[in-house]
Amino acid sequence: MKRTLALCLAAAAVIAVAGTVVMTGHDHTTTSPPEVGEVLSVSSSRDIVLPLDRYQHSPDDLTTIDRATAVLARRCVREFGQTWVVPDPLPVPASTGSSRYGVMDYDEVSTSGYHPPDNGQPKSPDLPEPPPEAMMIYTGKGMTSFGGKQIPEGGCLGQARRTVERDVPATIQAADLIELDQSTFVRAQQDDRVQRVMAGWRGCMAESGYSYTDVWAANNDIRWSAQKPSQAEIDTAKSDVLCRQRTKLVDTWFAVETAYQRQAIGERAEQFEALDSGMRIRLENAKSVLETG
Repeated sequence: MKRTLALCLAAAAVIAVAGTVVMTGHDHTTTSPPEVGEVLSVSSSRDIVLPLDRYQHSPDDLTTIDRATAVLARRCVREFGQTWVVPDPLPVPASTGSSRYGVMDYDEVSTSGYHPPDNGQPKSPDLPEPPPEAMMIYTGKGMTSFGGKQIPEGGCLGQARRTVERDVPATIQAADLIELDQSTFVRAQQDDRVQRVMAGWRGCMAESGYSYTDVWAANNDIRWSAQKPSQAEIDTAKSDVLCRQRTKLVDTWFAVETAYQRQAIGERAEQFEALDSGMRIRLENAKSVLETG
């Protein structure tokens, strides 16, 4: 299985905890290509931190939010006389770097090719199934009251999420943030400055006997669909990475997309300020829940 590219990084955390807000001003965006600042060397996928990434919670913050949500839901379920305990969530794994522009690490592709490396992410433990009544109280699905007591809208989980979201201002809708993240990716890839270095990459690959129109054609080669990488896949990926380094493809691509994202954020400055404020409020709400137990 080929690696899946991460095109929605900036929106992932927002989707996990929000998604009830509105984005405006689509008709006022700038169409001219933005000026690019200094083109920095990108030596690792961990170097790829884009402006929109600031507007997502860190893994540690998401873990805090998830734990607070579980604590609130657990209290609520207990108030209905249930003995089932809402389990603690697993920690949100730390980022292993962005695959936004495809493969980058020569040592990694030397063993994995275009397949995603095994990062040893923790697996969910086997937990006992909750009683049906407890699950309906938790989710709010299947009944509206229990023991003469009204179940909150969306169940105890919905109530817990609303508590964590209390006073978070309305701003950019999660789906719109995904769209913005994807559109800056596409616009950067289509930008003449990226296309010039992509042509250089294409020529470099041709020197090694490969004929691919762009990096995605190499990444998505149907021959790489097996469960494990073949030697041909590994050899191709190694040449791919070397050509990226030789042409400074990722350096340029990252710099150009950074410029597009800064432009997009500047055009919606008030909304992004509200988003930033909302992230702080959400985290403060979660920490307050955990402090009170």
